[in-house]
Amino acid sequence: MTKNLIYGNFNYMKFLTLPASPAVIPFVNTTLSLLRKLTPTKNTLSEKTIRLTSYDDELITLTLYQPKTIEKPEKCLLYFYGSAYFIKQAPHHKKWAMTYAEETSALVIVVDYRLAPKHPFPTPFWDCFEASEWLFSNASRLGLDPNKLVVGGDSSGGALAASVTMMRRDRGLPNFASQFLIYPVTDARMQTPSMEEFHSTPVWSRRLNEMMWSLYMQEKPGMDWKYAAPLEEVSYDSLPPAYVEVCEIDPLRDEGLLLADALHQSGHSVDVAFVPKALHGYDMAFNSHLAQAFKERRLAVLRRAFGEV
Repeated sequence: MTKNLIYGNFNYMKFLTLPASPAVIPFVNTTLSLLRKLTPTKNTLSEKTIRLTSYDDELITLTLYQPKTIEKPEKCLLYFYGSAYFIKQAPHHKKWAMTYAEETSALVIVVDYRLAPKHPFPTPFWDCFEASEWLFSNASRLGLDPNKLVVGGDSSGGALAASVTMMRRDRGLPNFASQFLIYPVTDARMQTPSMEEFHSTPVWSRRLNEMMWSLYMQEKPGMDWKYAAPLEEVSYDSLPPAYVEVCEIDPLRDEGLLLADALHQSGHSVDVAFVPKALHGYDMAFNSHLAQAFKERRLAVLRRAFGEV
């Protein structure tokens, strides 16, 4: 049944499904690191890296993409890539980051946060929060308008983005203008209908989701679980407006919709995009008709978040 629902020629993505075993992680990450290095940077963009010192004196790498023709971009997307908390950046993450930078004339910063199982929650969260602190502290030096800072992420990166806005609110800190959440992880309970329905779907499944949470939430960390799973939050007041994109054939579909509804019920502006016949991670096929169609939707969302008409 699921196979018949998949859009166009996306059936080949079944071959991208990972075995639900931590033993494959080193091989997958080595391969992804190599492929990402082989992905060229567009000649219209500058690319540079900055290393921050983490809360526990380790290094966090930020990769900055900026149009070469713009000295002071004014606007910025701070982006946490989708990793399932244990997978390194993939080539499509770089392609999308470059697209957002080039098409919106913005600075895009991708955070290379540390990963489970070596670094379970809360380490990845703290890395992302530290990156947000660095951005707000250095906005003026970077030529950015503090009112034009957007935070986003796909999958697990979406959870990190949403949770960072919660902590910034909870600490009374300046917050982002908007949240840009692409098929986000939001709920560790795994009780939604889509999580039950898509037990063995290509690319991402309930079985992989179970492995993800077991590697990420290894023990009680001494802090609120909402910073790992945003649907643990009890109040969504005073958070930024959001764009929430969900895929029809995705175990994460319903938890993304639940987060969107919780934000909406608290009075926030929420733009929900439902991608029909799409698997989780459909935008890995960067040049597909479906990914290109939703590229335009995403770019329009970012331009509005940056205050453009």
